[in-house]
Amino acid sequence: MKTDAAVETSYLAWLADLNVPADKLLPVIREYRTGERIFHAAAEEDPRLSELLPPDVIRRMKTTGTRDNLRRLYNLITEHKILSVTAVDDSFPPILSEIPDPVSILFYQGDLSCLQHRRISMVGSRHASYAGLKAAEDIARELSSSGIVIISGFANGIDTACHQGCLRGGSPTVAVLGCGLDRSYPTANSSLRKQVLDNGGLLISEFSPGQPPMAFHFPYRNRIISGLGDAVILMEARIRSGSLVTVSHALNQGKEVFVYPGDPSSPYSEGNRQLLREGATYFTTARDILADMNWLDNPPDEVQNSDCSVLSKARNETETAVLNCLLPGPRSFDQLADTCGLPPAELLGILTMLQIRGIIESVPGKKYQIIQ
Repeated sequence: MKTDAAVETSYLAWLADLNVPADKLLPVIREYRTGERIFHAAAEEDPRLSELLPPDVIRRMKTTGTRDNLRRLYNLITEHKILSVTAVDDSFPPILSEIPDPVSILFYQGDLSCLQHRRISMVGSRHASYAGLKAAEDIARELSSSGIVIISGFANGIDTACHQGCLRGGSPTVAVLGCGLDRSYPTANSSLRKQVLDNGGLLISEFSPGQPPMAFHFPYRNRIISGLGDAVILMEARIRSGSLVTVSHALNQGKEVFVYPGDPSSPYSEGNRQLLREGATYFTTARDILADMNWLDNPPDEVQNSDCSVLSKARNETETAVLNCLLPGPRSFDQLADTCGLPPAELLGILTMLQIRGIIESVPGKKYQIIQ
């Protein structure tokens, strides 16, 4: 790392530690362009700075703008090879300065250019079911193999499964942290952190080096996870999961939200079921996402047969397969599982959605049939 970049990042870390709301800090960064100029403007009591920031912030700037503090930050930055980018830099993701609660400074390790690719944010609970973890990893891998960069929060559980799946698919993955980049958090992901960087990915944080993983950081960082994605996927979440905060940010940002149905009887998916009832977009496969985002290079041919009036109601290939299995007549769950070859949890989710949309119904004998 070049020394001048480390010095500038030190000034920006000092600025970030002041905890000035981004909408207040953005005009300052646009006026002075660099952290160093802002530092000197505070020291010299530049009247322009006093017009942009309240007196208490100016006082804190002077109190914390010491040689010892800057040296401490500089040492952390050089030791961990941390870089920085602000809203006035060409490489800054422009969407983050346009969202309702904008971002002004980012610290990062890795390759920022991976944010120029197609991107999907994937989120879910730390405490997840085995089926949820497996589905998250599989879908992330399939999206990644289609060239999609997966963004997640690097937490245990679903986030980790999404990052791992993306790496297995061959595309870089982006981890948005709720602490300083010098912190190894969570500790269980130390090897994953290295894999992210070794595979051309990115670790990114709004919090300056030295900042611990405080509980209130994570809901705040979630707006960056949603903001960076072209769309957001919810894989598995309880009603009170922090993942629903990310979904809320995504909706406020005007992003498309896709929700995986999960097991309809599982408490791990209760947040998913609530969102689906409220009209979120349902999906079961990576191909569903690619199709809805118009990212399929070869869209599937339209179904052409005598049963197209029923099959045309399917939203994806998996639903088409289930409906095809039901065309001869009523089938039990076990018969459908054997014929369609789908995992029980996925099949149950599809049957539930087809019933909700009035395409199939359950009949005596614990069977399902197409509504004529």
